[in-house]
Amino acid sequence: MHDSHTIFRKTADNKRQITVHLLNRGATIAGITLDGFGAQSRSDVVLTYPSSAEFDSDLYYLGATVGPVANRLHDGCFDLPSGRHTVEINESARSNVLHGGMHGLHQQIFQESPTRADNAVVFSLALPHATDGFPGDRLVTVRYELIEDLGLQIDFAASTDRTTVMNLANHAYFNLGGALSQHELRVNAHHFTPVNDRLIPTGEIVSLDGCELDYSDWRTLENASLDHNFVLRKEGKLKYAASLRLREAKLQLDVLTTQPALQVYTGDGLSTPFRPRSGICLEAQGFPNAPNQPNFPSIRLEPGTIYRQRTIYKFGQSS
Repeated sequence: MHDSHTIFRKTADNKRQITVHLLNRGATIAGITLDGFGAQSRSDVVLTYPSSAEFDSDLYYLGATVGPVANRLHDGCFDLPSGRHTVEINESARSNVLHGGMHGLHQQIFQESPTRADNAVVFSLALPHATDGFPGDRLVTVRYELIEDLGLQIDFAASTDRTTVMNLANHAYFNLGGALSQHELRVNAHHFTPVNDRLIPTGEIVSLDGCELDYSDWRTLENASLDHNFVLRKEGKLKYAASLRLREAKLQLDVLTTQPALQVYTGDGLSTPFRPRSGICLEAQGFPNAPNQPNFPSIRLEPGTIYRQRTIYKFGQSS
């Protein structure tokens, strides 16, 4: 059963408003509408389905919270002090676990938790030990809040009763009102993690200097095909991560996050009812396959500690 929730916030002068539609299935962003921004009086800036029921057959993680481990796990395996753990493969062509596997968070029905704020919604989910292949009785919460400057703030939190792994992200596909090729991208990164033919990182952390993936200054997406992990600066602190703009629409999206990395995906695998490259994902997260790469920042979560990460999507008029 789907429960839908709507939150909105206006500027003090009522000239601008942001409205966000949320679903408890997958703690999902089902829509973001901007009023009074850019060249159009109203803009819908994320891909969505005509009805909430269509999210049940979604193949693209559209707007969902993904995890417990976002991105890919090589062969679906990882080691912890408790031994080797194996999660059922759901990306069969590459023999990987993708975005938490067959029973990932995108498939789960979250419960709404009470909150006093009328511009916020909190979702929570209890995950029993090993029911999804990951260890630990875990509690996951996702808080969506519209903050004062009309940005959407997402706070992820999780706890566990035994050592586990945790890496949560949002998988919204953004489109500011035109062809993706007309959008421009800027990423606050000097390094990235190269991948093999299974899209699994090799373990290297490589400089972007002189590389075709260098988006440290504004570049049009044109025919760029991206599914890459960019290494962000100032790990652990809230920092500027990336911007997307469409000059024709006079709209810009800025992403801020506490996460160490940003996966940029240009939606090349989208198909019916969408078109390939009809939206771009800017997924703030931990490094892909981190449990199997000792030189990557750890995503291990221990009992008695709390996983906390924050991502902010901030909208404004492009320069």
